[in-house]
Amino acid sequence: MSITELHNAEHFFIMKNHEVIVKSEIQIELLEKILKEYCKGKGTFEAEGHFVHVLETSNGNLFNVRSLKQFSDIDFMNPLSNKVLNSISDGITICDCNGKILFQNDIDIEIVGMNLMGRYAKDVIDEGLMSDSISMKVIESKEKVTILQTFINGKCFLVSGKPIFDEDGELQYVVAITRDMTQLKLLEQEVEKLEVQNETFKNKLQALHNKESRKSSLITVSPAMMQVVKRVMRVAEVDSTVLIGGESGVGKEEITKLIHAYSRRSHKQILTINCSTIPETLLESELFGYEAGSFTGAVKGGKAGLFEIASGGTVFLDEIGEMPLLLQAKLLRVLQESEVQRIGSGKPIPIDVRIIAATNRKLQEMVREGGFREDLYYRLNIIPIEIPPLRHRRKDIIPLVNHFLALIGEKYGIHRTIESSAMKILEGYDWPGNVRQLKNMVERICLLATQPEITANTVQQELDSNLIIVRDTENTAQQQNSQGNVATTPFAGTLKEQVAAFEKQMIKQALSEHPSIRQAAKALGCDQSTLVRKIQKFQLTRHVSYKD
Repeated sequence: MSITELHNAEHFFIMKNHEVIVKSEIQIELLEKILKEYCKGKGTFEAEGHFVHVLETSNGNLFNVRSLKQFSDIDFMNPLSNKVLNSISDGITICDCNGKILFQNDIDIEIVGMNLMGRYAKDVIDEGLMSDSISMKVIESKEKVTILQTFINGKCFLVSGKPIFDEDGELQYVVAITRDMTQLKLLEQEVEKLEVQNETFKNKLQALHNKESRKSSLITVSPAMMQVVKRVMRVAEVDSTVLIGGESGVGKEEITKLIHAYSRRSHKQILTINCSTIPETLLESELFGYEAGSFTGAVKGGKAGLFEIASGGTVFLDEIGEMPLLLQAKLLRVLQESEVQRIGSGKPIPIDVRIIAATNRKLQEMVREGGFREDLYYRLNIIPIEIPPLRHRRKDIIPLVNHFLALIGEKYGIHRTIESSAMKILEGYDWPGNVRQLKNMVERICLLATQPEITANTVQQELDSNLIIVRDTENTAQQQNSQGNVATTPFAGTLKEQVAAFEKQMIKQALSEHPSIRQAAKALGCDQSTLVRKIQKFQLTRHVSYKD
């Protein structure tokens, strides 16, 4: 059969080197429009009511041109299309512009429960086989439509219909996608169940958090402090004496609370005494108690000491380095013999306490200088725990700030947030006063702030103004004299008054010679916190920074 004997509505032509070398009796106008569309690089396309398929051959490009009117419904749903549409997990239905169902994939037949191919959607509704027809709605509106549709089998499905138009803009087909809502309902039920479980777990976690918060308010995420906490958890289970070291304000008392909370003594009380704040004459009676009439002012009937009261629990001796040598000997006996003796009594009283001591001083140096008993030091230092300063665990700063913000909100009803740039400033500061200073600074900023969000500028201003105000009441001549040889300065009064005056003069000289408290404390050979207390005690008046 020659090419000219083909069906008039079906044409072929071959193009090589941009020239048509063989062609059927195709109209020139149609040929030109096909070549124009082909220039767009398409392998299959429509032109002037014809479907064009281009194949590359050794003799050139073969163009197969068929009129769209030749395509029947069976042509439309060729075997390949059937395979593809039947592989989809959703139901697929295709109708023509009159609502005739041309195709229904296997999943849709299974979902709906009936084969509707060849039927008209309107007839299916009239027969009561389904409540509504998505195809008819799309045909009427010529827009995409989604509905919930109920079929005769009682099942409800989500059905979406989309119109397909020909090149003249006329509605040609409607494609409907049917999705079984059963699985979605099951998923919704599962989500609801998980939400209930999540709320239960959340409440349990909150309860656990509240319980742990009552035990200790220690906040830590840094590796350095996590190592400390791991050590604490190991030693909490045994009754060995613990010596906690670290700078002032690092959280020694919180570590002590944590040890007690996880010890077998947690159901008993923990008593704390600061050895640096109680006069020596009272410290002994507070620790060991006294009998009636043992000294003037003694309570009638005597008084039990701290060790007796805390029997079965824990005693925390803060600032142990400030304990007088005489009391150190008595404390050693408590550790060795597990008994105390009240003032004015010769009868020992057995006790059962765990002792945790803490200091910000270098006890080893004090031992060498004779300021602390060597035997007591080794008896206390069975399990040492050294807490790093805040500047060595900067990852803890932001969690601590957020914790303090929450506490301030509960205490004052003031709710503040801190912007990220302000947080970076807080994180980068050295905090010579450690956690205690950080807490005070956050509280100060929150109380003074006028806006809900604390800015970087506000934080920087407060840090810049964080100076010790020292008040100097002496005249210029006396101030100049104080900068000279302090050893030749005469002091009047009792020995105690003269020692205090000499100490004040030494501190003033150190402050005048060094720009920061840290450097002045180093020059004087004392701790920074001790120097701050002395400055406040003597009410000196010079602006001195914590910074180096």
